[in-house]
Amino acid sequence: MPGFFLGIFAFAILIAVFAVQNAGPVAIRFFFWTIPEMPLVLVIFGTVLIGLVMGIFIGCYGNKKSRPPLRPK
Repeated sequence: MPGFFLGIFAFAILIAVFAVQNAGPVAIRFFFWTIPEMPLVLVIFGTVLIGLVMGIFIGCYGNKKSRPPLRPK
């Protein structure tokens, strides 16, 4: 288990360094929705956060589906 947390910590550090080094403004276009100027660091952190939340929800749902039903004792 300590290796798991060490891996998560190392990944978080890499994401933070990448985001800080790419702090320039970018334009975001999604279908008809446009944000003209936004720091790339916010886009990166927002994307990582959305992915983390989605992964947690999918993981929780997947664990409930794969568990065998409880049997009375």
